[in-house]
Amino acid sequence: MPLEKVPLKDLQLNGEPHPYRAGLTLLLLLRELNISPERVAVAVNDDFYPGARIPDRPLAPGDTVEIVRITGGG
Repeated sequence: MPLEKVPLKDLQLNGEPHPYRAGLTLLLLLRELNISPERVAVAVNDDFYPGARIPDRPLAPGDTVEIVRITGGG
């Protein structure tokens, strides 16, 4: 199969397929989802990032991304 005909694999975002596109980064994904990085914690595969330390790391097809909203209260 020619390389340009190979379908890209989706990401898994909170257990659901999410389209992957070349150049997608973690911060771009959060921006697309209208999520403020300061208000969430994120795991990409086996790496965990608290809100203030979310890196602008590239994402790859097949990555598993879990986004957890941080809520306050007692």
